[in-house]
Amino acid sequence: MTASEFFCEEDYGFKYFVGGKITHQWIIDCLEKNDDDFMKHRSDSKIKKIDGIDISDGKGFLSKVFKTSIYFDDEKKAPYYVIVKIPGEESMKECMKKQNADDTLNLELDKISVFHNKECYFYNNVASKINDLKYPKCYGSKDLIVGKQAGALIMKFLGSDSVTVPFYRSLNIYQTKSVLDEAYKLQEYSLLNQDVLTKINLEQPFYEDIMKSFSDLARKGIPTLKKYILKGMWSEIENDLDNMISNYIKIMKHVYIELPKSNDNVTVMTHGDMWTNNFMFKVDSDGNCSNNLSAVFDWQTVFKGTTGHDISRILATCAPIDVRREIEKDYLPVFYERLKDSLTKNGKEMKISFENFMNNYKLCFVDQSLMMTFAIGFALQEYNVQEESDYIWDVRKFNIGIRIYYNIVDAIKICKELRPDWLQNNQ
Repeated sequence: MTASEFFCEEDYGFKYFVGGKITHQWIIDCLEKNDDDFMKHRSDSKIKKIDGIDISDGKGFLSKVFKTSIYFDDEKKAPYYVIVKIPGEESMKECMKKQNADDTLNLELDKISVFHNKECYFYNNVASKINDLKYPKCYGSKDLIVGKQAGALIMKFLGSDSVTVPFYRSLNIYQTKSVLDEAYKLQEYSLLNQDVLTKINLEQPFYEDIMKSFSDLARKGIPTLKKYILKGMWSEIENDLDNMISNYIKIMKHVYIELPKSNDNVTVMTHGDMWTNNFMFKVDSDGNCSNNLSAVFDWQTVFKGTTGHDISRILATCAPIDVRREIEKDYLPVFYERLKDSLTKNGKEMKISFENFMNNYKLCFVDQSLMMTFAIGFALQEYNVQEESDYIWDVRKFNIGIRIYYNIVDAIKICKELRPDWLQNNQ
């Protein structure tokens, strides 16, 4: 079908999408080729307009995310919705400016391209190979080639029947387990296909300058964090937390670089950013959020890590304290045994002991607990958080503070057990 047959306006296909330098023609070509639902919905209608609303706030850091509406010449026909994701510096700069940290983390476009192109690679070459993995359908992608080609992803719009859980609410135990099951699928696939995994180029995403930026952000996040934690509780963790932050770069290097390569360990595919804004759950018949996970998205930080990376991020950032501790005590042993049983049934050997499996989790949990010191600002920026006393937000902030306090308390215990040097001041 020619461009003039697709669009009401003959040259509309050559015009750029409102969100960036990709053409309307490219968007429609991708949907015509890869989205059967779009083809059925469009039928023989022509496209009148393609519009995009920026929904990046809290949902995009290195990219602009657009809820994209496609309108037809048949006005009785409802618009068709997809997500268009376009990488760039603007979203990150806006996000950092809101946190008064615009001088802390500045990634050039060539660094951003690594993240975007990795996500394209995952959707195109890896995702479909992992049995029953829940991820959004991808209808088209363009690598970001700096100075030559704008990057883009076109994905299924899930917002008609799925929602995210607000960061301030936390996931319940059933939702948490459903997300952990996606981490399990990644790990099971990796352990059953180590020969395939070695051929996939999925390097860890944090350059040394990013690690330095995270360390600076953790320092800058302390004044906000103190507002969420009661003074008496804060005094109990302040010195140890300060010492841990002084070792933050050392901790990140160990967790992301040294630990996956250590003896008696195994390498697994890791999402790298499993937190509430990257999950969507089906709504029930009343329109309320269910425990049924629709998809995990934002695969731009996927890398070859340890069994502890995704599990620790899910539990440190998404779960209330009692849920986290219950899962640590009762469910992680089950998680490990499931992996072991699957390997045995497939004639493979489980090459990591349960002790090392748990140590992976514990060491990664220290890193995730430190990340939470500055992540709350980013996680809450899409909400109208009241600075003054507020009937609802006072309790929400208290609950967030309690979660982070106990994360730090448990991280300190882990350091005393496994890495007491992380509690020594390194400044």
